[in-house]
Amino acid sequence: MNEFLKPYFTIDAEDKKVWMGVLGAGLIGIVLLSVFTTTSFFYYLERYLVALMMIFLPGYVVMKIYLDKLSLSDSRVTDKVMMAFGLSILTMVVPYYFSMYLRPASFNTDEEKMQAVSDTTVVIVLLILVIGVSFGVKYYQNRKNQAQS
Repeated sequence: MNEFLKPYFTIDAEDKKVWMGVLGAGLIGIVLLSVFTTTSFFYYLERYLVALMMIFLPGYVVMKIYLDKLSLSDSRVTDKVMMAFGLSILTMVVPYYFSMYLRPASFNTDEEKMQAVSDTTVVIVLLILVIGVSFGVKYYQNRKNQAQS
């Protein structure tokens, strides 16, 4: 797996700290929410994984491919987390709201009869598009640089 990703990005110690922090904070939040409410642990786990998939993962992939060496402050781990959240908002949340705005009859009661696209499908398609386009553009840039060399 590492050899496949090597032309695009490498995972270093800072990235491991980022993921340990994000997953650790999520686990603490999930446990606290499930202990102090009547809702199941698995409900909050599902909510957290969906949020992580939409609000962190696409920005993290874009940041790792294109902005990994960028430093905004003294803490590179904090920089990576901030950039991942910011890029995810730009690449996922904004297009999601535009797609909801442009989608016809999104709040129509007859939506199921019209076989309209569900919100979950829109999120999954956007996630695949963002990650696919990121890798595709980097692949094109790598091929172009190899051809010039």
